Amino acid sequence: MKKYILVFLVLLGFQFFAQAQSSEREKSRGVYVELFGNGIMYSFNYDQRFSNRFDGLGFKAGVSYFAIDGSSLATIPLGLNYLLGKEGKYFEVGMGGTYLRGADKNNNFTVGDSRTVGDGFVGTMVFGYRREPVDGGFLFRASLTPVFTSEFFWPLSVGISFGYAF
Repeated sequence: MKKYILVFLVLLGFQFFAQAQSSEREKSRGVYVELFGNGIMYSFNYDQRFSNRFDGLGFKAGVSYFAIDGSSLATIPLGLNYLLGKEGKYFEVGMGGTYLRGADKNNNFTVGDSRTVGDGFVGTMVFGYRREPVDGGFLFRASLTPVFTSEFFWPLSVGISFGYAF
C-alpha cells in the first residue's frame, strides 16, 4: 500500500510541476524535428523568439546528418522567422540559409584519396502554418520551404515538423 501512495504522490508532484512550468512560460521556445524542409532530408531544430512574446521575430538553428552506402550529407539550417497570429495559431514567414557538407567515399575518379568532399550554401525561405500552444506542449509546423542559389530556384520544397514548445 505504501508503494501505491508513493507512486501517487510522485505522479501528483509531476502534475503540479508541469502546471507550474507552463504558467511561467514567458516567450516562445521550441525544439522539433523537421522532415524535408530547410534541412533537406530532416533536421533537429531549436527555435526561439527574441522578445518575451509568442509571436514576432525569432530565430531557428538546426543540424542533420545522413549517410548511406559510403556517401554522406551534413546540413546546418539557420534562419530568422516572424510569427503572425495569436493564441497558438501562427503564420510563419522566414529567410535563412543552410550549410551543406557532402562526402562520397565511392568516387573512383580521384587520385590518391578515395573520398571526395564538397560543401556549399543554399538560401532558404519559409512560408507556413505553426500550431504552438501558449502554455507549451505539442508543436506542429507545415510549410513551403523554397531553396535557392545564384544559379537556381526551387519553389516546391515542403517541410513538416513535430516537436515540443516550452
